[in-house]
Amino acid sequence: MTYVVKFARKEPGRKLREVSSALCCSLLFKVWINPRQLRLGGIAYEAKRLITLKQHGIAVPEVLLLTPEYLVMTHTGESVQSRLSHSPKNAELLQSVVDSLVELHTRHQWHGGAQIRNLTVKDNTIYRIDFEENTGNAMPLHLAQAYDVLLCFNSLLHYLKDDIKMGSDLLACYLRKAPNAQVLQALQQVNRHLQRLQRILLPLMTRKLRQGKDVRRTVFFAQILQQALSL
Repeated sequence: MTYVVKFARKEPGRKLREVSSALCCSLLFKVWINPRQLRLGGIAYEAKRLITLKQHGIAVPEVLLLTPEYLVMTHTGESVQSRLSHSPKNAELLQSVVDSLVELHTRHQWHGGAQIRNLTVKDNTIYRIDFEENTGNAMPLHLAQAYDVLLCFNSLLHYLKDDIKMGSDLLACYLRKAPNAQVLQALQQVNRHLQRLQRILLPLMTRKLRQGKDVRRTVFFAQILQQALSL
């Protein structure tokens, strides 16, 4: 059996990351969260989450051994990020990523680190890894799930290759397969916020600033979100 070992570690810049996440949630969802509530858990916390998700039928690594120093898990295949790097706009794989998120959320669960870098694929099944984030315990479930959606789709932008229709169709598919009025309301709020920022800030930016990577990604995501919500 192939397995993965994850060692206990302290991440540099953790406090800054917690504060940034709290500010992000405040801006997007109008809910203030104490940064301490977003503190990353250690390997024992991650093992507990893996076991819980496994019990709910979510495709995650199986915990083989937990010690104070390290966590041993089953290997769950190739990185989705790596596969998409070699095959961008892979419609089948992108759809599988969305379906995996649907499955997670319709089973009333959350990830906290739903970016594609935390997904693997093995035998045509998408697995989820890296469960140190505490967002689902720090905020209501629907906001944790909306946050998952934002992280997932923002991480997919590079692989959509400026295809707004593909991105909006994938997001609309998620909304259709995982209907949740509270998640929808949260995403609508984010959409209003992004549209307002575009109206106010874009005209004030120089052409060079508008062509910056972060600005283009934000505008691209805003277009996908607005179009998906209008379908």
